Amino acid sequence: MSFLERWWSEANTTYRNYFKSLIDEGHLEISGGHWVMNDEATPYFWEAIENIIVGHQYVHEILNITPTTSWSVDPFGHGLMMPYLMKLAGINQMVIGRINSNIKNILKQHHQLHFRWAQNWDSQLHWAPLVNVLPNAYYTVTSACGTDEMICCQFDVSKTSRSSCMERAKVDNVQKIALYGERMANQYRSLQTFYNSEAVLVAAGDDFLYSDSDDLKIVHRVYSALFKYINRNYDRFNMRVQFGTVADYFKSLKGNAKRRASILSGDFFPYMDNAFSNAPFWTGFYNHRAYFKCFERIIQRELRLVDLLSVAIGIYLNSDVEIARRNLALSIHHDAITGTSKRHVMDDYMLRLRSALHIILKEQERLLSISDETFTTLFVNNSVKTKGMYLPRITFSFADGIESYKIQIVSQKTFSTMELVKINVSSPFITVTHNDKLLTIQVVRILKQSDLFELVYNDGSMETNFALYFNRINDYGGAYTMVSAGLSLENITDKNRLSPTIIQGPIYSSITQQLSSQLAYSITIINSTDDNARSIQIDLFTNVTLSPGYDRKMKLEANIYPMITETVIEDDKLRCTVLGAQSTGVTAKMGLVTLMVDREMYNDDGKGLDYYEASESHPSHLRYRIIFEPKTSEMKNFDDLKTIDKNELENKSSPMNTMYHSQLVQQTLEELLYPAALFLSSSINSTDNNEMSSVLIDLPRLPDNIQLITIRYIARKTILLSMRQLPYDCSVELYCKSDSNTV
Repeated sequence: MSFLERWWSEANTTYRNYFKSLIDEGHLEISGGHWVMNDEATPYFWEAIENIIVGHQYVHEILNITPTTSWSVDPFGHGLMMPYLMKLAGINQMVIGRINSNIKNILKQHHQLHFRWAQNWDSQLHWAPLVNVLPNAYYTVTSACGTDEMICCQFDVSKTSRSSCMERAKVDNVQKIALYGERMANQYRSLQTFYNSEAVLVAAGDDFLYSDSDDLKIVHRVYSALFKYINRNYDRFNMRVQFGTVADYFKSLKGNAKRRASILSGDFFPYMDNAFSNAPFWTGFYNHRAYFKCFERIIQRELRLVDLLSVAIGIYLNSDVEIARRNLALSIHHDAITGTSKRHVMDDYMLRLRSALHIILKEQERLLSISDETFTTLFVNNSVKTKGMYLPRITFSFADGIESYKIQIVSQKTFSTMELVKINVSSPFITVTHNDKLLTIQVVRILKQSDLFELVYNDGSMETNFALYFNRINDYGGAYTMVSAGLSLENITDKNRLSPTIIQGPIYSSITQQLSSQLAYSITIINSTDDNARSIQIDLFTNVTLSPGYDRKMKLEANIYPMITETVIEDDKLRCTVLGAQSTGVTAKMGLVTLMVDREMYNDDGKGLDYYEASESHPSHLRYRIIFEPKTSEMKNFDDLKTIDKNELENKSSPMNTMYHSQLVQQTLEELLYPAALFLSSSINSTDNNEMSSVLIDLPRLPDNIQLITIRYIARKTILLSMRQLPYDCSVELYCKSDSNTV
């Protein structure tokens, strides 16, 4: 809808009315209706939901319609998140395109390119939309019309055709119409064998077609002549062909075709386009241009915070926040958050995100300043102008007669938590008070590493053999793909290592060491008895997706899967969960989890970006947490702590096919994604309440197993509230609070 909004804003009333008439008459369909066709391997589900809401709200505003189908054929693989969100949004029919070519071939052999896409936990198929998979690698005319590209390219007749073909379809005499009509009919029929139905959907263009004003006229003239020939000769071809929308196609499927559709579950990662190409596995983009993936999550958390503040205070947001919201939605486009656009396009995405951050931070300050005091975010004001995504914070300077500051800490979490708060100060000789009581603080010299890997760790009393390794992969892929040199990982050598720096104090202790000119790490132990401190927090400057296993017969890049927020490995006694504040790629085998942290690329993999366009990168500040949880021998349900029935375990449709968080992991993830925000009062050096204070957004306390996704105004008198129920896993019984308030 981002493109439609650009066109609509410049169109006059005549064009707008004509557009509406095409919609009303069924000649034009808004399919999907998202702000952008988002990637599915990298965005957090909150962002995907916002993308849908922003798009659907805009479509309803200008056209008064709600989409009923989805057309998502360009993302580099498809996951289970989107079909579920589509059903929630009222979309029951989907078209997808890019899935693993080996899997697609198997589906074609079994006539199963129609299927119901079910969630692992949905045995009743309440959330299983009907899916149509495009039969070939791409949806260009050359690839989409049948099984013979040498024939199909003849129907790529527009002026902006990108295919190389010996001939193009002509309809200037009866003989040519008969010739090309028969060829078209034969190609269309060849697709029917892949589907368990009598109707076939054929794309008649792609995202580069129709860029010339004459394209549509040419295609319509040629195709109409061929369609008429085929339809007049029904006895010969036994088919009827027509132009139509995605909705028309699904309506044409007879009821028995829908009932015959197979039931499939799982995702389609990693995507492989051609098993015989030099770079078949599209797993490089999982962590390509990691700085962008991280920065996008920062904007997301700040937007969520300003939404919560707005509702809590009862003040409607300024209109420019909607621009920021749309730019955030734009950033999860499948060529944006993936880092697979040209340099100048990525720069434009970053400019839009920086502008969005600036707008959001200013709005936060406005909302907190409704009282007599005014507050300033501790993000440096000009930080949004930096080239990368590193966001320095204000240093509190005790000079020029300034003796004190007032800090406001704002939490957007719906549960109480203990967090480590760090503030830059110019003097080590300070005190901090809260409610007139002195707080325990720790003053630490700021280290001068620009590339810092920090772990905050408290593992309680568990005995765990844990080691952390930093390796380099020789990757010969490109922006989209990874092509590794075998399975070897090159350990970062010791020759560049510097002596470690050790910090000890009442709040935390740490050891920091420079590994190379590009990487340093710090392991930190927090002195806390709080459950949520039982984790390793990782800060690296440079729905949970579970790795489905490591196939030893496949290369490393074929065993890398998206990690949107989390990955898990476990045995009978211990579970290790790795949480990420930003998406990346992950693989696991034999008790070893390997995260793809960042990459710098010097190759062109032939998928769309040449060497120069793909190689650019910026320093990144990446954050992770690692949690170890001892497991119990008895698996229990969160709500009533009853032992799961053996028959339920044997039922393949049982929810036990899905692994869930413990309550500890869920709360730790929210701490990682939504850390407390700090604001500086403008009334510095006054005598009233110069101290650190905290604000918990005054919303009703939710049950412990209910997550607040978002709450925000969608109109001046209308509030949107999104929540979800969390089925906690109590096989880690120590942290399962069975006596807590749940629904």
